[in-house]
Amino acid sequence: MENLIIERSSGPHFRPYVNFDAETGICEIAGESHLEDAFAFYLNLQTWIEAFDGQQLIFRFRLTFFNTSSSKGILGVMKALKKRVVEGLAVQVVWYYPKDNYDLRTEAEDYMEDINMEITLIPYQLD
Repeated sequence: MENLIIERSSGPHFRPYVNFDAETGICEIAGESHLEDAFAFYLNLQTWIEAFDGQQLIFRFRLTFFNTSSSKGILGVMKALKKRVVEGLAVQVVWYYPKDNYDLRTEAEDYMEDINMEITLIPYQLD
């Protein structure tokens, strides 16, 4: 299995940085997600999660902003992670959010409720 690395981009549409390491199972999505075709972008991430054949996934979200279509894509990623838990894979989800951004914390809490899965919430100081 290959790593999945997508560089961040900005402009009229923002693409987050993605680094999914097939060897360690450490996966990160960071930055802003304001995509023209969020469905296709996040479907690619879900497909990688479904094909992952390692021992465990440690999934880190460090998003500072995402739009509604990205939110639906992120929910798809969360559902793919939950499916892997049901299949017996060890999965840890960590959601970092700027400590003064309660909207991002609330989004994570909503995902937790929607998929019935624990998400570790960690505030941090945005530089």
